[in-house]
Amino acid sequence: MDKILDLVTDPYDRKARATPALLTVLPVVAPLVCQFGAKNPVLTGIVGVLGTCGAIYAAASIARGRGKLLEESLVKEWGGMPTTILLRHCDSHLESGTKRRYHLDALVRLGIQLPTAVQEEADPAAADDAYRSVARRLRELTREDKKLLLKENIAYGFHRNMLAMKGIGIFLSILGVIYGLALAGAINLDPFAFDVHALLPPGLSGGLTLLVSLAMFAAWIGYFNKAQVRVMGNVYAERLFEKLATLPKQRGKGPASPVSMAPLSPTSLP
Repeated sequence: MDKILDLVTDPYDRKARATPALLTVLPVVAPLVCQFGAKNPVLTGIVGVLGTCGAIYAAASIARGRGKLLEESLVKEWGGMPTTILLRHCDSHLESGTKRRYHLDALVRLGIQLPTAVQEEADPAAADDAYRSVARRLRELTREDKKLLLKENIAYGFHRNMLAMKGIGIFLSILGVIYGLALAGAINLDPFAFDVHALLPPGLSGGLTLLVSLAMFAAWIGYFNKAQVRVMGNVYAERLFEKLATLPKQRGKGPASPVSMAPLSPTSLP
């Protein structure tokens, strides 16, 4: 897998897009590695052909496309992206003091004046538009951050894309379990029979295939879900807004005051 991932140079593409695609097919790839060995010339040739033909890029694009479609449905279910939700007055994920500081920093650092709770309640759409402007501008200004912020963005993208590949992953994990049982000699097709005693021991190829397939199946069922994607989205949003304090102040934006904190009218929101 490391050799295949080396074909993808961008860290986000490699970890958030290519890795979910490869983990999805791992249960059916593991038997080949177990049977032929990682340095087998056939497998090495396959990796070379996949890289030359752009199959890795295609797999990553499929994971990304499915992830984006899933994200659209999640946004409808959540009522917005985490970077929008966390700035809302009506949301309680952030403490009120932290939220006030982010709202003030948006004015002082970005020149974007955000609505009060009253204005947000009066025109939620205009308020969300302002919150999205803050997130978009902040992403533009922190695009070169290759440390924590990028890692959190990758973590969110990875979990989102893994959830998007869940149906395919479960199906291939079940196939891997069946193949592992066949390698272990527990399943005979002609005539069909199941021998549980063959699993003690299952053999190297059968055992590793069963281990990988069952582990992936458990991960698909028990870990990759909407709640995990929401958690990762919130964490990324928090790290993003923490970057507000590191930006230089806008010229002409003085200390906070009741007047400077007064939001723009809904029609003039960015």
